[in-house]
Amino acid sequence: MSRTGGPMSKAVLVSDNHGNASVLSRIAARHYDAEYYLHCGDSGMPAAALKPFASVKGNVDYADLPEQKILSIDGWKVLMLHGNRYIQGGDLLTLYSYARRQEADVVLFGHTHCFTDTEIEGIRFINPGSCAHNRDGSAASYAIVHFGDEITVERQEVSAL
Repeated sequence: MSRTGGPMSKAVLVSDNHGNASVLSRIAARHYDAEYYLHCGDSGMPAAALKPFASVKGNVDYADLPEQKILSIDGWKVLMLHGNRYIQGGDLLTLYSYARRQEADVVLFGHTHCFTDTEIEGIRFINPGSCAHNRDGSAASYAIVHFGDEITVERQEVSAL
């Protein structure tokens, strides 16, 4: 059951592939059963080439993409953005303040190339890392997010595809 009493939803969350289209295809094919395919920016690709992923614009994207999206997934208000305007030196305080003003329950973001799953004063922050290259020395990654009464996040490594 979800927060709203319906079935739980599975979302595939990626970010920062920087032009690598094949990794997105492999991820989508592996998780063909997902209800949502979400990209947090820096794809380096035209919007049409991102399908099935819904994407926001990253700081190195030139495609006609929105800066952010507000989604409702199983009763959760989800803010999706790249994050470059709100993250200074890895500190999420400015992003938290913005999310609070947006009344978001969950923030999906990229930019840092580091996997993150943390909660700050009731708001869940999820960054799938980069599906091209993580900056913290860990393997390239993406995330599977299950939305229901609770939110669960599974870190996935690109090398396992």
